[in-house]
Amino acid sequence: MTTRAQLSQERSRLRRDELVAAAIELFAEGGARAVTHRAVARRAGLPPATTTYYFASIEELLREALRDHIGRWRASLDTLAGFDSGPRTLRVSDVTPTIVGVFSARGPEVAALELSIYLAATRDEALRDEAASALRSFEQLTIGWLTALGVPTPERLAGALLTAVAGTALRRQSGLYSETEEAERMSETLRDLVGAHLLGRDVIDGALAKTTGASLD
Repeated sequence: MTTRAQLSQERSRLRRDELVAAAIELFAEGGARAVTHRAVARRAGLPPATTTYYFASIEELLREALRDHIGRWRASLDTLAGFDSGPRTLRVSDVTPTIVGVFSARGPEVAALELSIYLAATRDEALRDEAASALRSFEQLTIGWLTALGVPTPERLAGALLTAVAGTALRRQSGLYSETEEAERMSETLRDLVGAHLLGRDVIDGALAKTTGASLD
């Protein structure tokens, strides 16, 4: 039987969650300046004094909202990490659609929110480690995919793939290319990166030297 104290605790937790969700929505719409006690309470449909009851300052509320969002993103990565990793025949074409589908095919407004949240988190010393941990989760997920496909030394490639995904997310905000074009360019970039990694540095250096007289050094 649920006690009155338990009901009160659950109601308190739900209100706190509502405030955190409202803060993220406001942050996405107008940045940190849009996150005020009054605005958050209004968005959550709660009395104006509710935010100060649960959070000592607006900075604490925003920090908790950013931390919660990063945590949810990490949890989604953990879920994706459970993909079927049984033996498979290596095909570079297996890698790119998976990463493009999960990270690039999301709407540009979602990418904008992720970018703004990570930038805000890296400027906050209390959140910097959590932001870095979330990015490491992305790298570990990518390493898992590459390992399942038989790609050697996948840890050397995962960082480059992360950089490509982040760069694409940034470029999408400009509207320079259509969403279809962005997906095609992302797929081509990832395929080129994986292909170059599989060919090896000696082959790439040889091709550069033959074509331009240059090398990766």
